[in-house]
Amino acid sequence: MKRNSDKDVNNLWQSFQTGNNDSFTAIYNTYSNQLIAYGYKLSLDQDTVHDSIQEIFIDLYLKPKKRNADIKNLKSYLFIALRNKIYKKLQRNSRLETLDTSKENVELVFHVEYSYQEKLAQDEISMEIKKLLQHATAKLPSKQKEIIYLKFEEEMSYEDISVIMHISVESARKLFYRAMLSLRGYIEKKELKTIFFIFFRKNNSN
Repeated sequence: MKRNSDKDVNNLWQSFQTGNNDSFTAIYNTYSNQLIAYGYKLSLDQDTVHDSIQEIFIDLYLKPKKRNADIKNLKSYLFIALRNKIYKKLQRNSRLETLDTSKENVELVFHVEYSYQEKLAQDEISMEIKKLLQHATAKLPSKQKEIIYLKFEEEMSYEDISVIMHISVESARKLFYRAMLSLRGYIEKKELKTIFFIFFRKNNSN
């Protein structure tokens, strides 16, 4: 199914800001499944994910400051809000578990290996290569898994990814290509050519 364009979503957001609550429902329906999928990869606690998404949309609906915000890219805004909210909940839970109120940092772990099945469904490559890609991705560091997911599955720009992951645009580019290089170390050269062709063909077509 084709996702709504940025222009369509921006029109919905502007319509909601002028008082059309049906537009708000349409925004939720557009992004809720993507947010859930991303959230499940940031936290194994599904209640934390669903609570976070609910809180984000409640804030948008009820708080005038957020409702009237000049949001240029709503999808990016929602992903950033979800990542930050989950991080804060995990940080708070970690402090409660350790009884250490001075504990500052909790590292977000990209738990679930990225699934390429849907994106590769229309490509004529063997199931063996798909499995190789799955196993190779599972070996990547958490941040490399996350950037592949955001770039390949969510089709986000490096600018949006940099804001979501709290890194510079240049660091986002380097991290993505580092992830590609890491995959090269886990996959045979013959299969690698096919996989890289798929990655960069889809990237350059966006």
